[in-house]
Amino acid sequence: MRMKICGLTGLVAMGLWLPALVAAQPDERLKELAATYWDARMERYPTQATALGDYRFNDRLEDASAEAQEEWRHVLDGILQQVRQLPMETLSPDERLTRDLLERAVSDELLLLDCNRYLVPLDPLAGPHIEFPLILVSQPFRHNVDYNDYIMRLRLFRRQVRQHIINMRAGIARGWVSPRHAMLKVIPQLQAHIVSDPRQSEFYKPMLTADHLSERVRDEMEKRVVDAIQSSVILAYRELLHFVENEYLPRCSKTAGIGSLPGGDEIYKKLVYLHTTVKMTPDEVHRIGLAEVKRIRGEMAKVQGQIGIKGSLDDFLQQMRNDPSHRFSSGQELRDAADAILKRTKPLLSKLFGRIPEANCVMKEVEAFRAASAPMAYYNPAPEDGSRPGYYYINTYAPQERLRFTLEALTYHEAVPGHHFQFALDRENLNLPKFRRYGSLTAYVEGWALYAEKLGYDIGGYRDPLARFGQLTFEMWRACRLVVDTGIHARGWSRKQAIEFMAANASLAMHDIETEIDRYFCWPGQALAYKIGELKISQLRRQAQEQLGGRFDLRAFHDALLSEGAMPIDILEKRMGDWITSRGG
Repeated sequence: MRMKICGLTGLVAMGLWLPALVAAQPDERLKELAATYWDARMERYPTQATALGDYRFNDRLEDASAEAQEEWRHVLDGILQQVRQLPMETLSPDERLTRDLLERAVSDELLLLDCNRYLVPLDPLAGPHIEFPLILVSQPFRHNVDYNDYIMRLRLFRRQVRQHIINMRAGIARGWVSPRHAMLKVIPQLQAHIVSDPRQSEFYKPMLTADHLSERVRDEMEKRVVDAIQSSVILAYRELLHFVENEYLPRCSKTAGIGSLPGGDEIYKKLVYLHTTVKMTPDEVHRIGLAEVKRIRGEMAKVQGQIGIKGSLDDFLQQMRNDPSHRFSSGQELRDAADAILKRTKPLLSKLFGRIPEANCVMKEVEAFRAASAPMAYYNPAPEDGSRPGYYYINTYAPQERLRFTLEALTYHEAVPGHHFQFALDRENLNLPKFRRYGSLTAYVEGWALYAEKLGYDIGGYRDPLARFGQLTFEMWRACRLVVDTGIHARGWSRKQAIEFMAANASLAMHDIETEIDRYFCWPGQALAYKIGELKISQLRRQAQEQLGGRFDLRAFHDALLSEGAMPIDILEKRMGDWITSRGG
């Protein structure tokens, strides 16, 4: 029987016996270390492995205990020592890049372990209560073994929840607690999974599509699934709800920025680095944000003139936000509009790229149990085995709060040519080691997607001033993030102050603004990556155009940019600088 909750003792069996690598040639040692790191990471995070199409650990859940975290630190330390012992002079340029990226990936993961995030695992956008139901998106249900694996995960959930509760109690003792307004949003999310009839649970849904099993096996699996939901899943959500309402919520922080927590200022500086992947202080980021807000306001004023609306820019922003004609009337209308933009864009992408992903990208609605606090849209990549396409998730909750004029930019960002191209091209590049094929550095990933919003202009999109205003609205949103995130976590801004700044500069619906602000409180530093990454990528494009002149090829630039997997922005700058030089720049 396979190990049930993910521990690290199995790593030796998978090849994590680092001294055995010493005798190999440096290039072979590098390949072994890269594979060892990736296999170790997949065992450490088994549900992520499943989502990527690696089904070796489908009956396991992540061990959330503090002990497992320290074991993982030990594993990472061992890998890092071996990477740093590799002689650089014997490696080819491509191998040196892999070696540098592997060292950076492991050292950044160690740095993240120092940021105390395991003490505050619960928020409206992430945590076991949100992440566990999402196994239904990626868990395969092909035959008996798959259902057995699923049942094992259902039974392990209660143990995992109890581990998180232990961690949160440790957080209370150390003064590390979540913001109260965020936890209030978690309560209905927990309640949604506490049902009287297990057959009404989200977790029963795989049995509704189990007709491919024999009747005898289906009946047996149905009984076991019902029992696991009743005896583990529902009880786990009930225990977590009781803990949050009676023990955690009374101790939650009202001044929610991480800077208000013990040692939070230094941890925020680490998070700024981890998310932007460049050395910047919170003050530097704040100043860049203010400058970008000022610049984009100037661009918005130009569009205001094109639309022909009189008055101040502030009046114009309010009118664009509040005019009901700019909202959707139903969830179906919103879905259809997004799907139409997606289908219209796909045939135009050969103007931007020489390489087109094999994987398709299709629409999918955000599930009802998490829609109220979920973002307006996001992307879920296709798994390694190609068993499903990439999903462009669209949130159809409260359609009357969703703005029509932002939908085109949203689709370019979340679907094509944004996240889908970057993720799919990486995963289809079999020449890269897996840790590079599946890398997810926020500044690169989100910087590319924000840059991709502007690519609409290169393919004839944004055909009217309203759509152009939508693109500027989204760019302003990301510029405001630089100001708001650093304001909250480095300057002590309140939730009200953050909402007011965002509302004064971005024509997003208030529902989206409030949801976003709560996200920044819960994920310190993450929101900085978008604009910092986009600014660097846009700078690289300008550099290539200026140095190459008439030899500049936009398709070749994009192919080169996306050819080597996700990487820190400072490493990307050097690599693309070398590419420009190689093209005669």
